[in-house]
Amino acid sequence: MVKQIEITEPTDFGDGQYPFALVNVTNVCNLDCRHCFVFRADNPQAPRDKMNDATMLHQLEVLRDKHGIRSMLFMGGEPMIRKDMVLQAAKLFPESAIVTNGTYGIPSLPGHLVTVSLDGPMELNDPIRGEGVFDKVKEAIFARDANDGTTVMLQMAVTRENAPGLEDFMAEIAAWPINGVAFSLYVPVQNDQTGLDWKDLKARDLVLDRLIALKKKYPSVIKSHIPTLEMMKSDVAINSTGENGEHCILKRDTLPLYMGDGGQFEKPFCCYGNDVDCSRCGAYAVFNRAYLASQGRGDASRYGRDGAVEVDAIVGKTAG
Repeated sequence: MVKQIEITEPTDFGDGQYPFALVNVTNVCNLDCRHCFVFRADNPQAPRDKMNDATMLHQLEVLRDKHGIRSMLFMGGEPMIRKDMVLQAAKLFPESAIVTNGTYGIPSLPGHLVTVSLDGPMELNDPIRGEGVFDKVKEAIFARDANDGTTVMLQMAVTRENAPGLEDFMAEIAAWPINGVAFSLYVPVQNDQTGLDWKDLKARDLVLDRLIALKKKYPSVIKSHIPTLEMMKSDVAINSTGENGEHCILKRDTLPLYMGDGGQFEKPFCCYGNDVDCSRCGAYAVFNRAYLASQGRGDASRYGRDGAVEVDAIVGKTAG
């Protein structure tokens, strides 16, 4: 007799409308990146808490219809550990994106976005992500069918430790067969003791100046908006975040779904989990949503369907 799979209903997150959402499809990952915001002590992260495929597909469809979700970002852990389910779930949404570490290959998702995480040139990436990871990801990027209609981006999570490699990283990957490169800066927790953050926002400004210079050097490769990077500067950053997220647009229009106790979705404080220090937020997506809103483009498509995506509006996922 075939055992019947139990399908449960989703957690009640109220009646709010969220055009954007992200879902942690698994707490399991084959890498152990120190800057990963998912695997922090205060976040739901137990690998044993797993939702079966049928339940996840059902719950995502229910939440889509209830909350008006049109854009979904699939993350983990490493979402390609559940590749078949993720590719099926991506079809539920007009706009989908997957964030992957690339070690399982680059999934084909025509008309949608796949973001591949790399954290600098090999000599800086591999101490963070694991020996041999840079070359493995490079091999996967070059092995994929670049004409399959999938938009493929690289994304670097910039910390105080790997920031020295920005220029070398761009020189290395500028000619790779990708659609562009995105950068997001480290998002610290309250009283962060990792050493990955800068001593203050003025010190971080120097990194932003270098990113602006790189954008001018590689305008068609780097998809960041210069005005957005300027909005991340120390003298104005708080205007887009607030001390406790009160100005953050992502907190208002994006539903983060983390895998919690008993294999049920939980909604953390924000997309980057619990206990984040909003006053020092480095998430590019937070500031870019504020920039787009200031330009009357607050409802712009986040991922697109035709390959010509608004790639610079993606959630700055640093895990995977």
